[in-house]
Amino acid sequence: MKTLWLTLIFFVLFSGCADKNAFEKFHMSEKEELGADAILNSKVKNAQEVNGIVSVVYLNRVYPKNFPDNEVFYVNFYLKNKSKDFSFWLNGEKSIFTQELKRDNFYAYLTPLKTKWSKYYLVKFKKQKDILSFSLHNDSFSSNPLVFEKDE
Repeated sequence: MKTLWLTLIFFVLFSGCADKNAFEKFHMSEKEELGADAILNSKVKNAQEVNGIVSVVYLNRVYPKNFPDNEVFYVNFYLKNKSKDFSFWLNGEKSIFTQELKRDNFYAYLTPLKTKWSKYYLVKFKKQKDILSFSLHNDSFSSNPLVFEKDE
């Protein structure tokens, strides 16, 4: 009998949270929720030395109809060394298009950080299969692979 009552109390206490998610506590648009769901972050490093940080949003997940022929990413990064020698890679292939954007750009609302010292890019790749492994390379530094899975 004790077990039955404990089970019922447990069920009643925790069933009230079952239909809620974290986004309900924030006032976010549907696109902002998709952006938060489609963002991954990594340090840019070489062994133990950290050179920066990168945040990447897979835009095909946020705007599925806008990019039918390419894999498109919004990239926000900061590097300590100011080298202009950096590149973006997806599944071992270099980007086919890279455009630097201003800090206040159309996609800026998708990432939580906007700083004057960061760089912002729109990056395109050829259409790929279901698993997308994105990385940023800078001289001898690189990010960990940021792996996105398509919803298709």
